[in-house]
Formats: sequence, C-alpha cells, structure tokens
Amino acid sequence: MMTGTKRPVSPLDREVVARIEVGETTIGPALARTLVTGFLIALAALPLVEWFGPARESGAALRPWSNLVSLPSTAASAPGVASADTAWNRVVAFNREVLSGFSAFETALEDSSAVGRLLRPPAQALLSGWLGAGNERVYVGRDGWLFYRPDVEYVTGHGFLEPRQIERRAAAAPEYEAPLQPDPRPAILRFARDLEARGIALVVVPTPVKPTVHPERLSSRSLDAGPPLQNASYDAFVDGLRREGILVFDPAPILAHARVESGTAQYLRADTHWRPEAMQRAARALAAFIETHVTLPAVPAPGYRVEPREARQAGDTAAMLDLSAGQTLYPLERVALEFVVAPDGEPWRPFREADVLVLGDSFSNIYSLPSMGWGEAAGFIEHLSHALNRSLDRVVQNDQGAAATRRLLSREVTGATDRLAGKRVVVWQFAARELAQGDWTVIELPSAGVR
Repeated sequence: MMTGTKRPVSPLDREVVARIEVGETTIGPALARTLVTGFLIALAALPLVEWFGPARESGAALRPWSNLVSLPSTAASAPGVASADTAWNRVVAFNREVLSGFSAFETALEDSSAVGRLLRPPAQALLSGWLGAGNERVYVGRDGWLFYRPDVEYVTGHGFLEPRQIERRAAAAPEYEAPLQPDPRPAILRFARDLEARGIALVVVPTPVKPTVHPERLSSRSLDAGPPLQNASYDAFVDGLRREGILVFDPAPILAHARVESGTAQYLRADTHWRPEAMQRAARALAAFIETHVTLPAVPAPGYRVEPREARQAGDTAAMLDLSAGQTLYPLERVALEFVVAPDGEPWRPFREADVLVLGDSFSNIYSLPSMGWGEAAGFIEHLSHALNRSLDRVVQNDQGAAATRRLLSREVTGATDRLAGKRVVVWQFAARELAQGDWTVIELPSAGVR
C-alpha cells in the first residue's frame, strides 16, 4: 500500500464541495410572485406619487415637463444661437443651449419631486450629522463648521492664471451665451483704464472667502496661526495689478491677523460670509486706504451714527444642506450689528450724487439686504460710508460679482443719466472665488458725454 500520495481531485469533486459550502437557496412560486409584485408596485408608486401628490396640486410637478417640451424652440431662439455667424457655430451654440436646458430640467425635477422632498432631509441629516459628508455643494468642516464647495475649490484648486487652467475653463462653459473669459486681468485693466479716462480711480477689493481666513476649521492640518490661504495664482495676480498702477485693497491679512490675535471667528459658522465685526474691521481699513491713496474733495459731514441691533438667522450653507425645517444640527446664529442711521433716525440710504460708488456682491449685501435675513443698514457699504464720513452710491448684486455689477453700471452709464457723472472713486468689491470661477468678459464703458 502506497503512502504519501493524494488522489487527484476531479472538477466534479470541487463542484460537490462548493455546493456543500455555499448551500442552495430555493425560492418557491409563491415567494417569487410576491417579490415580483412588490418590485412592480415600487416601480409604479414613484410616478403615481409624483403625479397625484401635493406637487401636482400647486403645478410644481408639471412645470419641469412643460419647460422640457419647449426646450428646442427656446434653445433655437437663444441669443448665442441667433448671433452665430456660421452653420457649424449655430449647431455648437444650439447644442450648448440644449445641454444647459437638460441640466436645468434635471435640477427642477429634483427640486419639485415630492418623494425627494420627503427623503432628502432625513438622508441629509444622516450624511451631515453622523458621517460629516455634506453634499455636492457643502463640505462639513471641524466643530460643525460648513464650507461652500466653490470656496474650498478656489483655495485648493489650480492657479487661475495658469495657461492650461485658463484654456480648460474657456473650453468647458456651455452655460454661457458667449465664450467664457476666464482670465480676470484684461477685464480689470480695461475697466480701470475706462474709469481713469473719466478721472475716476478704481479700488479693487477681492474679498477673502471663508477657507482663506479659517483653514483650521476645514482641516486639522492647517495651522491656527498660519497666513491666509489663497489660490496659487493670487499673489501674482495682485502684484500684476499693482504694477499696472491699480489700487488693490486686500482684507485677507487683516482678518487673518484679527483671528489669531483675538482668537475669535471672523466668519459665520454655517454661512459663506463674514461676521459683522470682521466686516466692520475691513470697512474701516478700506476707508483709511482710500484716504491715503485718493484725494477726495471736502464735503459736508452727513452725521451718520450707529445703533446696536441684533440678528438671528440660519446660514446659507446650512440651507444648502436641505435639512428639515425643525433641524437642530445647525441652529440659528446670533450676531451683534451696528445699525447705521442718519441724523433724523432714518436708516442709511445710498446717495446717487455721491462721488464714491461701490460695486458689490453678497459680501456687501449681507447685513444690508433684508431678504437675506441678517438685518439691514448695517452692511459693508454702510460702514464704509460711516468710516469715510461721507455719503456713498452703490450698485450691488448677490451673484456673479465678476461681471454682474459691471453690466449693470454699463447700462446706467449709457442710459438717460450717467451713473458715473461726478464720481471720483469706484470701489469694486467681489468674492475672491470669482477670480477662479467667474466670467471676466471685457465690458467697455463709453467716454463721458457719449451715449
């Protein structure tokens, strides 16, 4: 009898072993019918709920579909399509409009979905509260701080002046009617030169976004006492503008220094914007900067004063999480305001004939625009006016600070009255993220007296 040898294992033996180890699952006809029926009911339930649910009663469920039906005619009549000079360019422009329309349709369908509105809040509470995951628009930082995704991408992304980055952004913007202009320098230089021709000085104020001043709230690897965290191209951008003789006021070092010295937050915990005390600090420093670099004529003091107020509001990034109305993860944040009032007790108002004009975005509107929920007459422009001790004019719009306020100003310059008449200084405040993400189309201003 031979020892030490093994009998070869046949494939059949392996199959037998596998069956023994894995086992067999037997589904009877009744169970199979039950599973199939449940699956079909689940498939049918979603469209039935959407069609007959509360969204249909308000017409919200039908609106995205009506927009989808009209998409081809809407795209064909878009300005970018109508102005294309060749057949191929018209096809490309039409395709861009259709893609943009489909994206808007998908977004509207998600927003109007009854099932989505039912399931999103608890799912988002689980992701944000337990997993710290946020969503596609919001990152959850340390100690419950929330960060707007474009702000984080601005400080962590490629340098916005890198040639490859400029080329990539110019080629990937189907939502724009005209080709996107990613490089901010030509637009700013042209704006400065057009203002200079009118005897007006431009002061550029790239307002730091939240991760710039509070990187330690985003990552434990960031030093509490570190310098402001900017995009890789930011320093070269600012240096280039200053070499061209353009005045640039950068609030980031001031706010970062205040954070380190005081140990207090400069930005709201669940919002993209600065706290009132940080905003007021930046306004006072900007007023000193203007008085140092620009000669302004003496004017009668308007006699503004400040009164203490308070505001309580949930932040915009908390709202982006789409949590339920009674959520407690991100409670209302309380801030102390300084309400700017005229001698008669009326709240501060802009003065169209003032010789200083401020162009601003939501960083100027928060604490100023009542619809934002953080109070009124207590914002950046009001406190700049108080610090300068003179009335100011303003043109503000929350979004697209790179181009929106310049377009508004251009229309008012060529209109019945010249908004720039009598102006000596234009302060252009915009969120620094616009340098890497905005549309910097060159917008020419006509010369004084030209309509």
